[in-house]
Amino acid sequence: MSVSSLRFDPNRHLWLVYPIAFVAVLIANGALVYFALSSWPGLAYDNAFERGRKYNQVLREEDRESRLGWQLEARYEAATARSGVLIVRAVDRAGRPLVDLGVAAALIRPVGGGVADRAVELRAEAPGVYAATIDVPLPGQWEARLTAIDAAGERVHEAYRFVVR
Repeated sequence: MSVSSLRFDPNRHLWLVYPIAFVAVLIANGALVYFALSSWPGLAYDNAFERGRKYNQVLREEDRESRLGWQLEARYEAATARSGVLIVRAVDRAGRPLVDLGVAAALIRPVGGGVADRAVELRAEAPGVYAATIDVPLPGQWEARLTAIDAAGERVHEAYRFVVR
């Protein structure tokens, strides 16, 4: 055996590089597809497509609410580790309390994918002040999507984010 026959030839195994690289890309793409399909979908609303199609209607509704002049101010006061009180103050444009409203809150965990979402009705505690005791199953950031409606059917929507530790 001569020295020239034992010399390393870089081209002899070059044909193996392409199938190995192809298999590596397939494995990486398969892992990405798996994690994309098995994790949170990223939707903020269940009907995001319809909401987008009706965006002009959403803008008209926001304009109507703005002209109405109602303001909802919310706060969360923790009582224990996973429970507390959601308090909403409702006033009109002049700062007068709004009485006899029906106030509801949809409690949504923005990163939860709808698993722990719940709805609560708030009760009148004082003129223009509505409250409800809420228990949340998981710590983290929550969003209260508030809806206030009066006897004439006028309504406003507001969102309030809070953290449960």
